[in-house]
Amino acid sequence: MRNILQFLIKYQFLLLFLLLETIAISLVIRYNYYHQISYLNSAQKWYASLSLKKEHARQYLKLKTLNDRLLIENERLRNELAYYQKKYTQYPQKAVHDSSDISYLTARVINCTVHLPYNYLTLDKGSDSGIQPNMAVISDQGIVGVVIATSKHFAIVMPVLNKKFKVSAKFKKNNYFGSFEWPGSNYRFGTLNDIPLHVPIKHGDTIVTSGYSNIFPEGIMIGVVEDYSISMGTFYSINVRLSTDFKNLYYVYLISNKKLLEQTTLENSVINE
Repeated sequence: MRNILQFLIKYQFLLLFLLLETIAISLVIRYNYYHQISYLNSAQKWYASLSLKKEHARQYLKLKTLNDRLLIENERLRNELAYYQKKYTQYPQKAVHDSSDISYLTARVINCTVHLPYNYLTLDKGSDSGIQPNMAVISDQGIVGVVIATSKHFAIVMPVLNKKFKVSAKFKKNNYFGSFEWPGSNYRFGTLNDIPLHVPIKHGDTIVTSGYSNIFPEGIMIGVVEDYSISMGTFYSINVRLSTDFKNLYYVYLISNKKLLEQTTLENSVINE
């Protein structure tokens, strides 16, 4: 209390001036129409600016919830698209996989490496959510990898950025296919091999999955041609810029193929004879 009294005594003239100034301004605004309108306009602008900042802060805090809702919605839409493609297509599908046998699950990436020779991803869902080994993993950007192990609540993915990873890939424009792999250096580039020299190639050509795989359906985006050279004198070695940026990967889709086990079992039985 004593400190308050000392403060009031010390700054009494300044406080009196501020009080009188406030009264004067309020009287001017109250009895002068022009100043009243100016004050109201300024107050509205200040309040609108404050409300906008408050709304931006609220939206930022709700981003995770919104992202989760969008992810669930995308999962539903992808499954509906696969269903209606099968139901209303008049001609046989070109892809090896029947779209009616495919469904999608969603998950979030909670751990990811990109600079190792053998990188791995960890997802926040596992067998309790229906995730199983050998499921294809993609994102809205393109191909990601393959599930290789699961627990009840987590899954481990071998991504494209792993020297053990290989997938059959093709040119979208003419369907010439080869083997796509990651050489183990730059996380933004992979290599497409076994493309014959007579195939026309140009910078920017789109590379997608061929469908000649028991895991990935046809047409999943892999990347675009960056440059190319001749390998072994008979084939091209093509440098492909990956469409998926693994340093900006947070949510993924897992592709469940109902006939995968049947196809794999049959193929293995022929190979092992």
